[in-house]
Amino acid sequence: MTVLYIILALLGLFILTELLLFLAAFGGRTNADFTRHNFFFKKELRPYADLILAGKKYVLDTPHEDVEIRARDGVRLVGSFYDAPNRRGIVIMMHGYRSMAENDFSCSSEYVHSLGFAMLLCDQRAHSRSGGVAMTFGLREHQDLLEWVKYAADRFPGERIILEGLSMGASTVVMAAGEDLPECVAGIIADCGYTSAPDIIRSVIKSCHLPVKIFYPLVRLSGRVLGGFDIEDCSALEAAKRARVPALFIHGEADGFVPCDMGRANFEAYAGPKKLVTVPGAGHGLSYVVDMESCKNALSDFLGNTLGV
Repeated sequence: MTVLYIILALLGLFILTELLLFLAAFGGRTNADFTRHNFFFKKELRPYADLILAGKKYVLDTPHEDVEIRARDGVRLVGSFYDAPNRRGIVIMMHGYRSMAENDFSCSSEYVHSLGFAMLLCDQRAHSRSGGVAMTFGLREHQDLLEWVKYAADRFPGERIILEGLSMGASTVVMAAGEDLPECVAGIIADCGYTSAPDIIRSVIKSCHLPVKIFYPLVRLSGRVLGGFDIEDCSALEAAKRARVPALFIHGEADGFVPCDMGRANFEAYAGPKKLVTVPGAGHGLSYVVDMESCKNALSDFLGNTLGV
């Protein structure tokens, strides 16, 4: 009996470990509002706190329409649509891992809006107002994005659409670019995206000083067993090789979470027309606030040239 108890105890420990790893890697976090969760404790963010909060105020205070669609697997997806006078096109924005659209696009959204572009800020699955219990690092999210494209194309026939994403959202838009996109999609903007789910997960495990050879297979297994997906199928790098629409890549050279080399790798692999802007001294997702002039110029040039307006 002692051996049986030991086996059962080990099995229970293994199941508990898998559950905890699944929640740590893939579990959704709703309402991760940096104005309420000491977001600015990071030293690199403090100089830009006022700018980021002012940008977020613009996003929250500007009149918009809450919209809702269903993902292919039935998950409820929610977004906020900001129309623009004399609309020049529509920018669909996908935020990053455990963040919110009003966080990640707090500063750049006001500038994009001022250029005459309508914006659709989407809550990714398992985030904020959207449904779902698990994030998949872009695997299911890029399919969700294609449903948002369909929604925008059906509602605004003939409008040109740009797909923009930051961090996980950037990898999501690159994965979408590797699909058979409708003609209304004119290009993508990918800010600090990773090359693949396995690459970024291994990188994070390593940064936590944990043995990658032990923990990565366990994380992968938790996704397969508890989430029904395989992170090995999630690669922006491979999708980039199939892409055809023009792309603007942006990455901070001091990014300590998603290494700038990942952004460069996605850029090099990208098969369509492309431009890369790297920002010295910029941490993760901070390129715009660190060098606003360069990023504004890159955004306005790309949007204008891509849409021909």
